[in-house]
Amino acid sequence: MHMPVATPALVVPDLLRLRAENHPDQIVVNINGERTLSYGEWYKRANAVARGLLDRGTTRGERIALLFGGLDWIDYAIAYLGIVNAGATAVHMHRDISAAEFNRRIAQCQVTGLVRGHDVTVPEGFEGWAATVDEVDSGDSTPIKVELRPDDLADILYTSGTTGPAKAIATPHGNLTFGRGPEGFKQLGKPKPLLAPIPLGTTSSATTMAIALTNPATLVLCPVNDVNRMGELIEQHQIVSVMFTPWIGIQMVAGKIHETHDLSCVETLATASAPLPPAIASALKRMMPNAQVTSVYAAREAVPAVIAATFDVSRPFCVGRPGEGSELLVADADGNPVATGEIGEIWLRCGAPKRLFLEGAERDEQLTDDWTRTRDLGYLDAEGELHLFDRAADAVTVDGKLVSTIHTEAALYECPGVEQAAVLGVPVAGADRVELAAVLVLADGDLLAVQAALAERLEPHQIPTRFQLVDALPRGVMGKVLKHQLRAQLASN
Repeated sequence: MHMPVATPALVVPDLLRLRAENHPDQIVVNINGERTLSYGEWYKRANAVARGLLDRGTTRGERIALLFGGLDWIDYAIAYLGIVNAGATAVHMHRDISAAEFNRRIAQCQVTGLVRGHDVTVPEGFEGWAATVDEVDSGDSTPIKVELRPDDLADILYTSGTTGPAKAIATPHGNLTFGRGPEGFKQLGKPKPLLAPIPLGTTSSATTMAIALTNPATLVLCPVNDVNRMGELIEQHQIVSVMFTPWIGIQMVAGKIHETHDLSCVETLATASAPLPPAIASALKRMMPNAQVTSVYAAREAVPAVIAATFDVSRPFCVGRPGEGSELLVADADGNPVATGEIGEIWLRCGAPKRLFLEGAERDEQLTDDWTRTRDLGYLDAEGELHLFDRAADAVTVDGKLVSTIHTEAALYECPGVEQAAVLGVPVAGADRVELAAVLVLADGDLLAVQAALAERLEPHQIPTRFQLVDALPRGVMGKVLKHQLRAQLASN
């Protein structure tokens, strides 16, 4: 079995073993108020699955995919820890992925087998083995003896693909266990429940498992887009903290769930993955007056280096200061620090074994320096706090001035009737320039009122010159707007 080791040498199975040894009966996850899993059960089933994988001939470093969706969290958790416990690498994929994208990732990661959910059909073209958790479970939960190192790969995760094809990120065990050790596992106190409406088979579901292994709270997991059910669970389980994406926040506000459910127990609303429009943050605070809205800024490839802040309506794009053990640099094109208040690229680093892109020029760039370039733009204020400007790929130059699409989107969410908004640069046919375009979902279709309101809030160069009304914005699994799809649609019109 995995023996206790010093904190820097921990691997992911050590975290579950420590949890199971100290609190075997504590509930790790509560699935929609219906099913639960304890640390002790998780540990035993993961060992049994690991043995089943080894019986199939699984070797150290072999890539095995997880193909899950819906609320099949318990089998997902067991399969995930079973895979890494066997010394293999887990490749996380959502069941609704297209066959073409599935096969691209399978080939890129050299996946030899996969563990799937009970209701998941494996796309055509896959030549490896496929099994459910029950089919791979050996029935023998005796701890196994597989040697693992912190630099062995635990996961291959994929970016959201909002600006183009999703990119693979290789994550070593030591990256996931960095800063964690046995000291924090013995005195958990009374855990306070945390609601996590997160889609399975994604980078965020892998992160949710890391939270389950290192956080004392029981995670209450629920359907991703059913905000009424979220309201019910908050009230029934007296949820103290809610993890949410901006898209979920937008739906919570639109659904007015505070009018039908008592949300006064919520103390923390924690968001990540994309900028939260300030109007939505303010509306959520009104709905849950006892809660603080906090944000965590972290590029997927830079984790566990993070920057965190509490939402302040007077500084809506301030994402705060680096967390403990994290370092921040706002750099020019040559990697030199820029002056206070000047926009530059955000670079992050920490002492953890580094996440690396699986292949390509971006990986080669990561190998040349300790820093991770986020390809996001921002600036530091006089107090040393970081303010997010935009993704470098999304920012648009208009009349010689750089425009933040997220700032313009934020202004749109303050306009009457705007339910959803996306702002992007679109090449102008026959001209060597890009125009600023807004794609909107309106409640009443009064575009003139929106344009008039924008004129009061923005400088002329920040106001879109092209508007498109749609019934819904294209979104990925995590609810992020797929701007590359919008750009292609607008360019063809």
